[in-house]
Amino acid sequence: MWLLDFFNKKPIIKENTFIVWEPCGKSHAEIVPGFVKYLLDLGYHVSVLVSPNAYKENLFSRFKGDENISYNKMTQTQARRYFKNADLIDVKGVIVTTVGKLCTAPHYNEVFNAFNKKADLSKLYFVEHEIDERLIHNAVPESLITLREMTDAKTTVINPHYFGDIKVTGKNDITNFVTVGELKAGKKNTEVFVKTAQKLIQNGITNFKITVIGKGKLEGISKEVVPYFDIKGRLPFNRMYEEIEKGDFLLSAYENIPAHIRYITTGTSGNFQLVYGFVKPIIIKENFAPINGFTDKNSILYKNDDDFYNAMVKGIEMSKDDYKSLQKDLKAYTDNFYKSSLENFKNLIIKQRGEL
Repeated sequence: MWLLDFFNKKPIIKENTFIVWEPCGKSHAEIVPGFVKYLLDLGYHVSVLVSPNAYKENLFSRFKGDENISYNKMTQTQARRYFKNADLIDVKGVIVTTVGKLCTAPHYNEVFNAFNKKADLSKLYFVEHEIDERLIHNAVPESLITLREMTDAKTTVINPHYFGDIKVTGKNDITNFVTVGELKAGKKNTEVFVKTAQKLIQNGITNFKITVIGKGKLEGISKEVVPYFDIKGRLPFNRMYEEIEKGDFLLSAYENIPAHIRYITTGTSGNFQLVYGFVKPIIIKENFAPINGFTDKNSILYKNDDDFYNAMVKGIEMSKDDYKSLQKDLKAYTDNFYKSSLENFKNLIIKQRGEL
């Protein structure tokens, strides 16, 4: 009986149901709550397929209990088996929040192999995080959902930066810079953070700390610097949310290399979702700012690595009133981004289904 339940597990389907499916088991889960929120605002019952690990890590810990959501703890095997067998007649739509996991070819025809041959394909909506290969082969449809505008392709922009009920907090007396990602010897961003911390301390500036959310260790650095780094390691979502709320600025140290340039050309960074959702100004290199909505009115910008020190000093010395001003501008931007994303989603559904 258990095996039968495992192989035939289906999501909860009610009247007016839209399914949200994240087929990537290792990343991108942080965008799922945002897409769920848009669908709730559009009046749907949302049946979200959550991997057991993501559910256990409290991905939806900030959502209210009375939301019109059904949480389905399903493995990727169970989810794929369901979509292969389901005709989708009883659902309004399915949004796949990382379509690249279903398609290795440059064109998207391969994606449809993951679904039942009888399924109405107009009910499917795809989110892409990196369009470089698709762009090369001229295979980027306007209906493709991306998290921001792309430089060389027209897509449907829907940015999921809602995490639930969050606290918009003011500036701390001890400025708390937060970085999300791995600390590793030899990595450029790690070197920049450590060298800048050393310079701050040498110049008598000690009212700061750097909170690290992610793996890594600080090895081979001077003992005077170690106390200024608070390494949290990999955190479940509920604890990550708490650490972001307690922070003042998100740190980034992007370089003009292909792995990072994509954040302003064919892809985007998950860090930006945290900036938008938690209203935490970011410290970011100038050329990475405009297309992602960052200006000197809502963020701290710097030109090159040599200016990173001055950017952190500016953050440390910033008054609480000036910090609130940054947050006010950032909140206005993200509110508008939310409204335009919601309208884009609504129009996409009308275009594909003639509904709403």
